[in-house]
Amino acid sequence: MSDQDRTSIHEAMEQQSISISKAGIVTTLQARCSVIAAANPVGGRYDPALTFMDNVDLSEPILTRFDILCTVRDIADPVQVSLVFLCILILKLYLG
Repeated sequence: MSDQDRTSIHEAMEQQSISISKAGIVTTLQARCSVIAAANPVGGRYDPALTFMDNVDLSEPILTRFDILCTVRDIADPVQVSLVFLCILILKLYLG
């Protein structure tokens, strides 16, 4: 996430307003909304040895603005992956 995006999100979540400066017009708009966000872990895999903040590489001031933080992990199981692959392959062969 770029520093400009990070600053914009932080302002909207902390002050509940967004400052806009376009075409010589400078104004502040109210930001009344709910934010649902998703982030992929750094390197593509969640490392349970690291904190949530380190895994998603977001700063603490932004993370503290969220009321709920949930982690959804897909634990790779070679047997389960093989079974899913076989089911998809069989369906594809039979259904075309």
